[in-house]
Amino acid sequence: MDSWTKFLREVSDAKAELGNPETVWYRGHTDARYYLLSSLLRFKNGLEKEQYLFDTFKKFSNRIFERRKSDWETLFEMQHYGVPTRLLDWSETFGIALFFACGPYYRSGRDAAMYLLNPAQLNKESGVNKIYQIPDDEEEFEYKEIYWHKKPFAPRAPISMEPHLINDRMKAQRGMFTVDDDSIDPIEEKFPLAVRKVTLESDAVPNAREFMNLANLNPLTVYPDQAGLAEFLRDNSGLQNRWS
Repeated sequence: MDSWTKFLREVSDAKAELGNPETVWYRGHTDARYYLLSSLLRFKNGLEKEQYLFDTFKKFSNRIFERRKSDWETLFEMQHYGVPTRLLDWSETFGIALFFACGPYYRSGRDAAMYLLNPAQLNKESGVNKIYQIPDDEEEFEYKEIYWHKKPFAPRAPISMEPHLINDRMKAQRGMFTVDDDSIDPIEEKFPLAVRKVTLESDAVPNAREFMNLANLNPLTVYPDQAGLAEFLRDNSGLQNRWS
């Protein structure tokens, strides 16, 4: 069995191990050595700086962007523009996760990885009986109250939520989120009933990229904005590096 076929088989097996849930989310990593951890928690003082990052971004972005309906939507914009948050991006679409695993950010020779998540099961681990819809469920799941003040509860696991797709990238990527609690322990080890990891071996990457080409997954379709267009043109216009 070749590595690509093996990977597809293991993805199918991982879904079965999660109980073949109706809803599965996917996330791709360019390096299989990395584990699931939001950008804020990758900084040793990230939690100390969380409120400063949020308040400062909101202060200045209100003059640039349309005022958002909720604090969560401000957080989604922060994530979109690369400001560290406790959000972790997922997709409902396998191909999108594959793009992030072995697309333009992949470094040749490394094993990549695909994570599969049962979002409803993960929420059960934190005592939540549904997947929050944001901003519809804002009143019972307030960002500042829960994650800054730990009221009415302090999360003991990441929590899954489904946002309204407020920008073109989120729509194209079918973007979903988990919100990390304060722990930096790998959730795939703590919550095996909710998360599975599948390694994409380096020699399977050419086949994965052929699949992405057939599925029209490229920077222009994944990032349907000027940044995605610029990256698409750099990669596909036939430009030749003068010094390579």
